[in-house]
Amino acid sequence: MSSVCHSPECGKSAQAAVAGSADPGAVRAPFVWRFGEVSSTLDVAFLLSGRGRLKIWDSVQAVSQTSGRGQLRRSWVSPPGNIYAALRLPVQPPFDGTAAAPAMGLLLACALRAEGWPVLLKWPNDLVLCLPGGPRKLAGILLEERGGVLLAGIGVNVNSAPPDDALRVDAAMPAASLADGPDRPAPLAESLWQRLVKHVHSAYNNGHSLSDRWKTRTEELLLWRGRDVELVEGQRRVRGRLEGLTPAGGLRLLCNGRCEEWLSGSLRLSERLS
Repeated sequence: MSSVCHSPECGKSAQAAVAGSADPGAVRAPFVWRFGEVSSTLDVAFLLSGRGRLKIWDSVQAVSQTSGRGQLRRSWVSPPGNIYAALRLPVQPPFDGTAAAPAMGLLLACALRAEGWPVLLKWPNDLVLCLPGGPRKLAGILLEERGGVLLAGIGVNVNSAPPDDALRVDAAMPAASLADGPDRPAPLAESLWQRLVKHVHSAYNNGHSLSDRWKTRTEELLLWRGRDVELVEGQRRVRGRLEGLTPAGGLRLLCNGRCEEWLSGSLRLSERLS
């Protein structure tokens, strides 16, 4: 299981105990730092990494954030009750290039599915919860790298989600939380994160990091695969059928009989625009 520290003061001794008690030949268990309110779990994680106190697969989890951020530095609303975490990743395949975001999305999707939640990956770095009324955004992933330290900022709507009127005008879909899922209560954010880290760590060490298996498995969980979508990148809008992924983690679109590849952009279902 993951080890947990609830305050910075206990971190050094707890981490040393974990390291010292482990079998030298065994895989080290991930360590979770827990805080109350922070500016951003990414900022705290980088601070701990700089002090040598956040190893690969260790993470920071907070009850709330005052300056949480998402893609393009957008504000990530962070009330208590949800998961706000930063996970340190190894800078090696598939996390050493453009495949990092969808690869992390795959591992997190598999972890949530192992917990019984029907989620899919919305390329490149969002997870959606499949509900009777259609998919809704459940989680987002933001990758940041500084000085050779790679972190995945992760937000999961566990007990609440932004209402429709609070989303951006151009948002691809409404949001949902695990509390909106059918026939089961939402779990506690703290205990769920600890289990998700364990799933992610185990899946990676069992071979999901291999490029061929990663791509195949990700395409199986890819939202809207085989359907007509619109990709927006800057001022350009392209419509085509979503065919799958490239080995580099990009998107393959069939546009007027020609396959095009994209490494970035915002994706939405074309049917919603017609």
